[in-house]
Amino acid sequence: MQQTLFTLIAVLAFWPAGAAEPPSANLTVKPVLCIVDERTPTCDLSFVIAWQALQLGYYCVLNDHDVEPLRCWADSQSGRTTDSRKLTESIEFRLEEGEAGMLVATATVDVLRKDSDDRRRRRRTRYVWDVL
Repeated sequence: MQQTLFTLIAVLAFWPAGAAEPPSANLTVKPVLCIVDERTPTCDLSFVIAWQALQLGYYCVLNDHDVEPLRCWADSQSGRTTDSRKLTESIEFRLEEGEAGMLVATATVDVLRKDSDDRRRRRRTRYVWDVL
């Protein structure tokens, strides 16, 4: 808790004057990348989701694939949870504050496709003694 408070104070102390307002919360999701190909078309991942906010409040973590929140915290300034799912496309996690659901932070997990459209893989191998 002390380390969290120190980090938030340090961010605010060194924030340049006249700059945009510092973010009110930070949301991190790990891992942030999944690579799929034709052999493995889905990623079966377990995510660690953590967040920190500048002030106490009612916060919920949601994603763009589900309607219901993954988890909510009352009178909290930080939280941590896990989520397991199979992905075929990128997913965005959101941290929302209050009953109205004001968006305060986002984090995206990208799904990259490694398709074998590389011409070198489809090209026939030729040897020095092939003349035709």
